[in-house]
Amino acid sequence: MTDKNTIVTIKIGTVIQGDGGVSKGATILNLKPSNPDCDVILCYAPESTYHPFVVWTYNHATGGCVWGDYFDNINDAAARFAERTH
Repeated sequence: MTDKNTIVTIKIGTVIQGDGGVSKGATILNLKPSNPDCDVILCYAPESTYHPFVVWTYNHATGGCVWGDYFDNINDAAARFAERTH
């Protein structure tokens, strides 16, 4: 059993809201912790209003996504993910 202070880690394959609607229904393709509170995540959002691939910082405490980099293709998104996680 966990208490209210336990942060549950997201996983590859999880579908998240994203950044409040721009990329709703985004599926996490890859993730890497950036610090104890946040992960950098690579997502695919097929119903996106703009670009279907995005790299965000995901905050575990708030469940929110910030600092998005948006792309039209997986190769550019994967390259940015690698830059942000190296």
